[in-house]
Amino acid sequence: MDLDEQIHWKKMIGGWARELGFVAVGFTAAEPIEDLATILQARIDQGWATPFESKEIQQRIDPQAVWPDCQTVVALAYPLPFTVSPQEGEGLISRSAVGEDYHRVVLRKVQELIDTMVNNNWLGLCRFQVDTGPLVERAFATRAGIGWIGRNQQLIIPGVGSFVTLALLLLDQELRSDDPFVFQQCGNCQKCVISCPAQIIGREPFPANKCVSYLTQSKELLTSEEISSLGLQIFGCDVCQEVCPHNQKWLEEEQTSLTVADSSSAARPSFRRGVDLVETLNLTKSEFGQRFKITAAGWRGKGVLQRNAYLALSKVKETSAKQWINVQTIANAIPPRILPYVEREQE
Repeated sequence: MDLDEQIHWKKMIGGWARELGFVAVGFTAAEPIEDLATILQARIDQGWATPFESKEIQQRIDPQAVWPDCQTVVALAYPLPFTVSPQEGEGLISRSAVGEDYHRVVLRKVQELIDTMVNNNWLGLCRFQVDTGPLVERAFATRAGIGWIGRNQQLIIPGVGSFVTLALLLLDQELRSDDPFVFQQCGNCQKCVISCPAQIIGREPFPANKCVSYLTQSKELLTSEEISSLGLQIFGCDVCQEVCPHNQKWLEEEQTSLTVADSSSAARPSFRRGVDLVETLNLTKSEFGQRFKITAAGWRGKGVLQRNAYLALSKVKETSAKQWINVQTIANAIPPRILPYVEREQE
C-alpha cells in the first residue's frame, strides 16, 4: 500500500469510527513497547499484579506476539454513558459498570467499523480486543497519539477526559503512524493522589491489586484496611477520575444531561450508579441475572457483589446489617462470601 493509499484509509477509518461514536482514533506501528516490559515485570515480581493480567509479558507489549501478521494498531476510545448520581446510603457502582456491558457495546461498534471497511473494499485482515485481550491498551493508545497516561493510571484524552472504554483494532496492512503523545500533562496536580481511597496513586510500580476497583472484584478475603478503603463501592471505583481536572467538563455535561431530562417530558436517564444495599443482599439468583448479568458488574457473580453490599451496609446502617444477618442465621442461609466477615466480627 503506497503512502497516498495509507493516508486515504486512515482518513476513512477515522471518519467511520467517529460516525459510530468513537471520540478518539489513533494509529501506530505494530512494534513492541519495550520500556513497558520492565514496568510490568516489576509489578509481577513485587506481587502487585492482579490475577486478571496476563503474565506473558511479550504478548502484553508486542502486537506481533499476539498476531504475527499485524502491521498496524488502531487505538479507539468510546465514551461511557452519562449516569444518575447515587442517593445517600446507596451502594456505588462505577460508570463503566452501568447499563449494558461495555465490552459488548464496544465490540459491536468495532465489528460495525470492520464491516464498513470491508464493504468499502478493505482487502486486509483484522483482529481486535476490548479490555480482555493481552495488549496494554492505554500504552498503545498513548503511542498512537490519543492521549497520555495520567498519574492515576488512566488514559486522559485532551478535551475529552478519561471516562472512555478503549479498544485496539489490529490490521495486517501498514498505515502511517500518528505522532505519539510524549508529555504527561498532569503537571503538579495531586488531586487523585490525595483522594485515592487506598492511597496507592503515585507509587511505582503501581500496586494494581491494592486498587479499590480491583478489590471490589477480588474473591480473596479482604483485610480490615482493604474493607475500610472500599467505602460504599460495590463494584469499581471512579474517585480518582471524578477529582481529575481533565474530567470536570465531562462531569458538568453529565449533570446537565440530568437537569435537561428532569425539566422536560423525556424520561430520566436509566443508568443509575446507586443501588439499594439491602435489596442487593436479598437478590435471588434469577433476580441477580435480570438486574446485573447484562452489565459489566455481573461477570464476577452474585457472591462478590453481595459481599461488597454487606460490607457497605455495615458502614452506613450497622443495625440493618445485623438484622439481615440474624434473619439469614435463623434460615441457615448466610452466603459463603459473607460468612468469613460475620465470623470475624463475632470474634
